[in-house]
Amino acid sequence: MSVTKKHLTLDLDFDLELDFVLVGISSSLRDYRLCHFVYKHTGLAFVRGKEDYIDHKGYLKEKEKDEMDYHIIYERTKQKGTKKHFFTIYRYCDPNFEFEYYIINNRSLDGQALVPELPNFDYFLIVKHFIDQDDLRVLLDDIKSINEVMLTKELDPTSLKSKENLIF
Repeated sequence: MSVTKKHLTLDLDFDLELDFVLVGISSSLRDYRLCHFVYKHTGLAFVRGKEDYIDHKGYLKEKEKDEMDYHIIYERTKQKGTKKHFFTIYRYCDPNFEFEYYIINNRSLDGQALVPELPNFDYFLIVKHFIDQDDLRVLLDDIKSINEVMLTKELDPTSLKSKENLIF
């Protein structure tokens, strides 16, 4: 009796969920000043932090304060183990939570780049959920009209080597 063995190969290809619009911003402004001028030009009232301390039911969230205030990237090194890099982040969520906007600094508090392959951008605007192309164009034009903003450009997050740094 002959036994034939069959090999089954299972290919698990996990794609990162990059369901957001990414815009690079070059500006000499500090992050809080940029948010102020974005508010004046667009009406988007950004607040500091990645998320609110209170959940939708009114209870205090049981997370570390740093986790809600900063976007944290963990770097594993052989010499020092795991190192945390803290990136300042600002958010605006419309009242119905249809849109979420985030402005995140491309430099951490210790100078590490969030997206090293794009060093000319000081900030990234991330728009989660759907935004119409016309609305996006108007938003970019409004941000470009800020005197201290040199460049705004829509970017393709799938083409970035460090795209996983933009997921939160």
